[in-house]
Amino acid sequence: MVKQLKKKIDKRKTVYKTDEDLEMDIPLVPEAPKNKEKLTVNSPGLSTDLLIKMKKLGSEQIKVVLVNCERCNEIIPVPIPKNFISKSKLPVVPISYVHNNPQNKDQHCITLHVDHDFDIRRQRISDVVFSP
Repeated sequence: MVKQLKKKIDKRKTVYKTDEDLEMDIPLVPEAPKNKEKLTVNSPGLSTDLLIKMKKLGSEQIKVVLVNCERCNEIIPVPIPKNFISKSKLPVVPISYVHNNPQNKDQHCITLHVDHDFDIRRQRISDVVFSP
């Protein structure tokens, strides 16, 4: 009896859409987290050096996307060959980029999941290990 009462009290804390959901203990689906604002050439706070570097890296065959590297807290341009994306059968294509930081400390790789519009869907950072 006490367990049933406690279960009813716990259910009241959770928000349910219908009474049937309450009976079946099916809570509302939580809202998806808001995506961070997409970095573009017009984003505030970009340095002129970064914009010059983007122009040097870009070409007809290469699309440059801006990525916020959370490891070194920098915005970096990542050149992506257009044919990697256009020829892929995957809707979201994984691309890994070894971030070349000037100090050669804390070598890391950024794996971007890019859709066919060159929008970054998600990104992950991993360590880079070189074998002797």
